[in-house]
Amino acid sequence: MADIFEEAEEMEFEVVTMTDEDGTEIEFSIIDNVASGTQRYLLVVETEKMDDDETEATILKEISIDANDITYELVEDDDEFDRIAALFAQKGEDYEVSIN
Repeated sequence: MADIFEEAEEMEFEVVTMTDEDGTEIEFSIIDNVASGTQRYLLVVETEKMDDDETEATILKEISIDANDITYELVEDDDEFDRIAALFAQKGEDYEVSIN
């Protein structure tokens, strides 16, 4: 997984900003995306942790699109998470997916 982070300084990642339940905005860099059925999922890492070789990625699910915004939510269902993580792992990109 370290390879993608070593190259992060040379690459520009698209970002999404999410607001947590306390109103704090968190910026995530989009590492990859995948579609499953009619759903789109993003593999993201907190932007401020991109330089950390041991940082963990998370999966966001696109839940709505309007003219100005796209809304995402964390994938919290274990079965859905495992299924989508397996799709990312199958893509064979420059990152390693391990499901805990």
